[in-house]
Amino acid sequence: MNFPRSLFSAWNCIFAAALAVLFLLVVYPMFSIFAASFAGSETGVFTLDNYAQVFRTPFYLRCLGNSLLMSVAATLFSVAAGVPFAFFLTRFKLPCADLLRTLGALPLILPTFIGAEAWLLMLGRNGFITRFMEGAGIHFPGIAGMHGMILVFTLQFFPFVFLTVSAAINSVDRSLEESARNLGAGTLRVLRTITFPVIAPSIAAGGLIVFCMSIENFGVPTIIGGGIKVLAEQAYSEFINELGGNPSMAGALSSVLVFITLALTLLQKLVIERRSYAMSALRPPEVIRLPSLPTFAMTAYCALLLFLALAPFIVVLAAAVTESRGPVMYYGSFSLENLRKALQVAPRPVFNSFFLSTTASLIGMVFGMLVSYLVVRRKGISGYVLDLAMMLPLVIAGSVLGIALAATYNRGPLALTGTWVILVLAYFVRKTPFAVKSASALLQQVDASVEEASVNLGVPPLLSFLKVVVPDMLPGIIAGTIIMWVTTLAELSSTVVLYYGPWATMTIQIFQYIGSGDFGPASAYGAVLIFSVLLPLFLLNRFLGKGTMPLGNG
Repeated sequence: MNFPRSLFSAWNCIFAAALAVLFLLVVYPMFSIFAASFAGSETGVFTLDNYAQVFRTPFYLRCLGNSLLMSVAATLFSVAAGVPFAFFLTRFKLPCADLLRTLGALPLILPTFIGAEAWLLMLGRNGFITRFMEGAGIHFPGIAGMHGMILVFTLQFFPFVFLTVSAAINSVDRSLEESARNLGAGTLRVLRTITFPVIAPSIAAGGLIVFCMSIENFGVPTIIGGGIKVLAEQAYSEFINELGGNPSMAGALSSVLVFITLALTLLQKLVIERRSYAMSALRPPEVIRLPSLPTFAMTAYCALLLFLALAPFIVVLAAAVTESRGPVMYYGSFSLENLRKALQVAPRPVFNSFFLSTTASLIGMVFGMLVSYLVVRRKGISGYVLDLAMMLPLVIAGSVLGIALAATYNRGPLALTGTWVILVLAYFVRKTPFAVKSASALLQQVDASVEEASVNLGVPPLLSFLKVVVPDMLPGIIAGTIIMWVTTLAELSSTVVLYYGPWATMTIQIFQYIGSGDFGPASAYGAVLIFSVLLPLFLLNRFLGKGTMPLGNG
């Protein structure tokens, strides 16, 4: 049988290879873990007992309830904090507004588990604020527990709401509000009937991101949960206790977690499509100058919220150069011993983090560059399917994807579990969507006629892409690669499932030191990680301009 030569063109081969990669690293592993959830723990035959046990056993029901309570509360508090923050900085003239907006995105790229560590240093049983309060005769039970998890998630995830709502407020056409006022509507009625209905889909989108990021988070509940178990943590526990536990139950718990995030994602998509409003924003909203007292109150609110969100990381940096003995920190006693241990005595985790992140980011850069072209330029169902498949890793918890990869590739010709390769593959597939979206945004601004002219002159399509299109996409490619690198560097959820002893990363060292109550070395690795994340992001925003801050650290 003779096949048309166009069927085997370079771009068709790349398209097929991209789908194959996503199938092997996302679809097939997730299907395997989904199938395992229907297998009996002893017989291996098809059964629904694992799911029945999830919804029948009080312990698993508590895990599910804790996950939902934690995520819903974090979402509501994040919306309550983020919407006023966005509204104040967008609609009113405040002093240092640009600085406040820049700092407002910063909590997103700082690891959540380091924030949890910092709150333990401040308000844990031996925290310096706790000791100060007890010295003053005030009893404080400590930060560990449900309230601590909600606090950490709220302070680190409210920028999701802030960024999405700010963009929506800026898209509101001023003439709509002016028309409502001309018809006699007061300020509150204009907000209730015009402004908030327009930005409601963005509030829902930001809230959904907070919910998904909270319910899939592994590090914060483990560090600051105080014994309160959640689904993500329990799925990991069931998996690593494979010899004495029930691996099929890990699949069932992971599947429930995925079902929840997928269901809410689809629900939010339906709501947005039914309630979205097209805006031309020919006349952006007016920035209003208010009297001194309300201006001071709004500025104070924004500054206080940012102080609470960023102060924990300052605490970690201070703890890195503080003398310590286990959980006891001798504040005021300056010491470089913790940093010396991290950088000289035990530098392997630092090397591992840089090596794995760099390798995954370079692979993701090439893959994301090619896939972004297919998503933007290839019309029809094929481009839509590829775009949809590329976004799948974003709705799957890191620990769940790690469990799926470890269970799928632990034997046979592709026995990758326990090697550094599986870590690179997990990082690559989880973070490449950042590179795809970043490159796609710039590619949409590149006129296709330039590339077509090159092809018409006899240059092959793939070579035309490399010579003509890639130079114009370069800022987006660099931005996506740096975002991949910094978010991979701070990755914990999938790492804790997949790493093998010699390939422990900085996040694993921090996690283990916190678990053993050794906060000094944990803070040292945390300080190295914070600077490693902030420096490339500073350079990214300095040389490539504003608007390149990543929306999360995974």
